[in-house]
Amino acid sequence: MRQFLKSTQFKIFVAVLLALLLGTVLAVVGENDTSPFTAVVGTVFTPMQKAAGFLSEKVHWFAESFSSARYYQSENEALKERLAEYEDRLADYDEIKHKISSYEDMLGVKETNRDFALAPANIIGTDTADLFSSLIIDKGTSDDVQINDPVVCGNYLVGIVKKVNPSYSVVQTLLSPSLNVSAIETKTRETSYVTTTTALSENGSCMLAGLERMTAVSPGGLVVTSGIGGVYPKGLIIGSVKQVQESEYDLTSYAVITPGVDITALEDVFVITDFSGQGIEQIAG
Repeated sequence: MRQFLKSTQFKIFVAVLLALLLGTVLAVVGENDTSPFTAVVGTVFTPMQKAAGFLSEKVHWFAESFSSARYYQSENEALKERLAEYEDRLADYDEIKHKISSYEDMLGVKETNRDFALAPANIIGTDTADLFSSLIIDKGTSDDVQINDPVVCGNYLVGIVKKVNPSYSVVQTLLSPSLNVSAIETKTRETSYVTTTTALSENGSCMLAGLERMTAVSPGGLVVTSGIGGVYPKGLIIGSVKQVQESEYDLTSYAVITPGVDITALEDVFVITDFSGQGIEQIAG
């Protein structure tokens, strides 16, 4: 190793390296008109200064971005709160609108049936012991609701009160096979009774049973309460005829009826607690 350091080759290498370094210093001094020491320092450290400046800019950008993200997150939370508030207001508005529509229906019924005493009621559930859509309403004997009071939605029949308690009642609907309603088809004036079967009830339908084999009742006909029996007032709409079929068990026909209201989708109803002729047997004619 010592021989190499003392060799001619090493001396030539050192001389060339010094010459290159001197040339670099002179070039820098000539261009910048500065001292050799300053030029050398600038040449060595300028790239480091640029790198430090670049990193400083990136750190400043990241800090600003982080601050902006926090600001936008705060704004987003505020917007979410305002949206929730508006949704609550909209829900309240829809509820009020629904109630107004319901009371308008009641006023329409009262206008044409001034003898009706009506008690508004909300549907609060269904009777789990009944497979045929019995409804539970939030009105009972404390609101003058009694067994066999008709239940309506507007001018459409829903069913009849079958159980009462002081604060709630159970309504048997048109979809119950045990319900029978004296009815008349308005076009042909044929009278019979409305009931249903398990199969029809599952499809949301009932039927005008006991029609003559060659009945004139046809699809599109309107079926209403006849008032016979004094249980239901006359003229409440039950529904419209969907089709007419012959009975498999006897020589009669029956008309399949689509109820005037979707009983499974109701939210509120009215109980007719009194009407002219209630409990009085009427003669068909």
